[in-house]
Amino acid sequence: MNTFWFLFIAYVMGFMSAIPIGATQIEIAKRTLNNHRGAAYMVAFGSVFSDVMYGFIAMFGVAPFLEEKIVVAVFGLVATIILWLLAFFTFKDGAKANMNELKSPTLKNKKLSLVIGFSLAVTNPMMIIWWLIGEKFIRGLELIPNFTTNTILLFLITGGLGLFSYLFALANILHWTKKLISNEMMKKVNYGLGIVLILLSFYFLISSIHKLIHL
Repeated sequence: MNTFWFLFIAYVMGFMSAIPIGATQIEIAKRTLNNHRGAAYMVAFGSVFSDVMYGFIAMFGVAPFLEEKIVVAVFGLVATIILWLLAFFTFKDGAKANMNELKSPTLKNKKLSLVIGFSLAVTNPMMIIWWLIGEKFIRGLELIPNFTTNTILLFLITGGLGLFSYLFALANILHWTKKLISNEMMKKVNYGLGIVLILLSFYFLISSIHKLIHL
């Protein structure tokens, strides 16, 4: 049962990390709204490949240094600040998001779309922090006794599936509904995610303060 919840949480965290409106989502929307759904899928593939790559860097390059309590506490405080910043930009993007204005010509080239998706995502190394936040959150729930190599691979694959699922769903929803999705709906999605980010930040803040007190 713990394995199920481990995989479920990893999937949900991956799914949630793809929700904030950014350049990748805009490129997917532009292609889908102009009837190039295949190209939109390739943008999603490129983006997820980059994000999972950052996951490998985080898990195999940084995570082993986070075993000391003081390091974990400091990381938690840094994660809190980052989550506040992410929430701020999420609210800011929600205030100006307008999917109905995406009328510029789009590219049909699927290979180019793959490169564009990767290029947009690779410029956001903040995904390293997101993977580490997810790993720390799951550790805190004590669902998995040890993060072995196999466990990390499962975490990255499941999280990557969550990422792609949202982008895939976004492309298909936009394909079927086209421009019927209102700006208000997209804003509500962003505002809802912003609230979740703030609530998650308090989890890390309280956890870090607790560890600092008991050093």
